Amino acid sequence: MERAFHEKKLGPVVLKNAFIKTATYEGMYDHGIPNQKLIEYHTSIARGGVALTTVSYGAVSADGRTFKHQMFINDKSLEKLSILANEVHEAGGKVSIQLTHCGYFSKNTDVKRPLAPSRVFNEYGFMSGLVFSRAMTQYDMDKISDDFANAAFKLKKIGFDAVEIHMGHGYLLSQFLSPWTNKRKDSYGGSIENRARFPLEVLQNIRDKTGNEFPIFVKLNLSDGFKKGFSLEDSKYVSKALKIHGCSAIVLSGGFTSKTPFYLMRGDVPLSGMIKNGDGFAEKITMALFGPIIIKKYKFKANFFLDQAKEIREVVDIPLVYLGGVDSKQGIKEILDAGFDFIALGRPLIHDPNFLLKLKSGEIKKSGCTRCNECIVEMDRDGIRCVI
Repeated sequence: MERAFHEKKLGPVVLKNAFIKTATYEGMYDHGIPNQKLIEYHTSIARGGVALTTVSYGAVSADGRTFKHQMFINDKSLEKLSILANEVHEAGGKVSIQLTHCGYFSKNTDVKRPLAPSRVFNEYGFMSGLVFSRAMTQYDMDKISDDFANAAFKLKKIGFDAVEIHMGHGYLLSQFLSPWTNKRKDSYGGSIENRARFPLEVLQNIRDKTGNEFPIFVKLNLSDGFKKGFSLEDSKYVSKALKIHGCSAIVLSGGFTSKTPFYLMRGDVPLSGMIKNGDGFAEKITMALFGPIIIKKYKFKANFFLDQAKEIREVVDIPLVYLGGVDSKQGIKEILDAGFDFIALGRPLIHDPNFLLKLKSGEIKKSGCTRCNECIVEMDRDGIRCVI
């Protein structure tokens, strides 16, 4: 256990231990601009002993948002994010931000036809009138690649210590990687080599823009969690390629938000709260009628991604961040023994920002999080919190 609290280096950045607060959507914004609650939230995580805290879902452009009031990287949000970075540093931590583009997974009606690798049905936004995506052109890809690179460069300039590029969970770069959503017939579709081409071009563009020393994490699925989706074998190929294109460390995850959302989280499905949060009567009724059928429940167990993650560890020598079901001293020991470099925490820190301090002091041996997942419901209310 003590090993986890030793200093770790990632390029020139020194992290005080192996623990990272993973990106979990906070919902702490005023009309898309980070508010004081977001600053205080990440500052509390830093005070709780985490080496690196990750701000969730920084859309790289206005059309990269899943809904209208989500944050995207612009002058106004950067002003607040600069304050957040300073506060986290003063609290003794480092800060990263998850950069992403939603692709077709959108109910942002400011965008008439959301972009995707191919024309696909939009399960998430069809009730908002966004029924089908538009297949991206080369111009679209070049623009979005530059949006990622420019956003990362601006965040580096305002004091962020790293960025995380989201290639998982069914957002745009994940849509390119997954054969379920990528039906292209050109050099960006078909084989995993082709499906990985655009995400790798984006990563290389970011690396070229930010320089060789700036830490770039990539969140990558181990698998989408369903047949005909992105597979563990696909993940092995992409993991090897990421290092070549400038990735500093891979955050291993899983699941596809529009199809297997609880493959990542495991535990209870807080359906009643999700229904209440629905946009309009039709969406609420649809969720009530079909939610129990559509939304699959996955039983929680400690370190639930470890067996899959070990297979990636065997084939790459890049730093790996383990994510998935970490909640105890024993679980942390298992992860370190398996050769992982960093450990990402989500719900244990939502439940108690001082989880690590209490674990290290011996006050507790295990998180008090029950995996009720009601914190997911709170994201769409006044901001993420534990209801226990």
